[in-house]
Amino acid sequence: MKLENISKTISLSVLLAVALSGCGSLPGMEKVLPDRKVEYKKSKQAEKNLEIPPDLTRSSIQDELVIPDAGAGSATLSRFEMNQPAPGTGAAHKGGVLPKVENIEVVRDGNQHWLVIGANPEDVWFQVIEFWQENGILLEEQDPTVGIMVTGWLENLADISSDFITDAFRSLAGGLYSSSTRDQFRLRIEKGVAPGTTELYLTHRGMEEKIIQDGRGTVERTVWNPRETDHGLEVAMLRRIMVYLGSADQAAGAQLAGAKEKSRKPKSRLNKSGDQLSVTVDEDFDSAWRLTGVALDRVGFAVEDRNRADGIYYVRYNDPMRTTEEKGWLSKLVFWNVDEADIDKESQYQVKLTAAAQSTNVTVLNAQGTRDNSETALRILTLIQEQIR
Repeated sequence: MKLENISKTISLSVLLAVALSGCGSLPGMEKVLPDRKVEYKKSKQAEKNLEIPPDLTRSSIQDELVIPDAGAGSATLSRFEMNQPAPGTGAAHKGGVLPKVENIEVVRDGNQHWLVIGANPEDVWFQVIEFWQENGILLEEQDPTVGIMVTGWLENLADISSDFITDAFRSLAGGLYSSSTRDQFRLRIEKGVAPGTTELYLTHRGMEEKIIQDGRGTVERTVWNPRETDHGLEVAMLRRIMVYLGSADQAAGAQLAGAKEKSRKPKSRLNKSGDQLSVTVDEDFDSAWRLTGVALDRVGFAVEDRNRADGIYYVRYNDPMRTTEEKGWLSKLVFWNVDEADIDKESQYQVKLTAAAQSTNVTVLNAQGTRDNSETALRILTLIQEQIR
């Protein structure tokens, strides 16, 4: 046995004996340990100094935090190839120090917060890439053409109860304890309405491990089920991003806490006029564009392209009515575990926004750009409307 293994074994034994015999005399650990809202387990591979933009293949980096039973095998980083930037562009910071951002505004609408950053999208893109890397968080999707990043499934160590025994074991045997929850973040970067600004949106998805028992109460297995969106985690992650971009921590926290909420009123309604389907959003085009984009992020649509000038999101959608019951309820709502090779080319859709006098209309077009009023189009519009209302 190696010396380091013997040392760990002895240390664990001593710590356990001390903890069991005298933990009652210890001071309250809540006075010693800091409050941790988010403490994600770092991936060792992400600590390496990756060249930006990276050229990552499926064989080079494995994501150790993939949800069990979430599809065929372990999810890995998607292959990512970015065209080399032209000289003089903001993306030509490779190997250099990216400038800090001086102007970051927090905007709020209900539970949704987003950032308006006084910098060009390409500069923000590279800084956020470095933010994930320095925090040891792997990305399973990076697409600069549409400004989307999706993290792997992250284990939040802050969800594990903190006590003397647990902390001692975690320090010596990190894999001994694990959280029963996983988090995934989807980040979208868009050119802002004002020149020279960037809008940054972040949405959260959560999973929770549930124990399945037989009739006698014996544990048979565990399964992962979706849990509610945690807007507090979204705010916590936005705060970390703000600090990384250059904001002072206290100022970032104050901005997020003090962001004024717009007056709440019904924003959207689903229209069925004969065989014509649409969603009316009671907002101007810019606001409706933002709301629709966030709705697509939350529901799990894959945005393959977008054209703000024409008001079109090009999305891929997995019809939940076509999935088998064996895949479970999760597979019927989201499709992060669907192999792209299994998706029918006919399931390519365009979500079209058209400005009206006091509102914006949202319709669904097929891949050829023709109005779609099928049952699948109805489900797409229903999911969007449920997120916007």
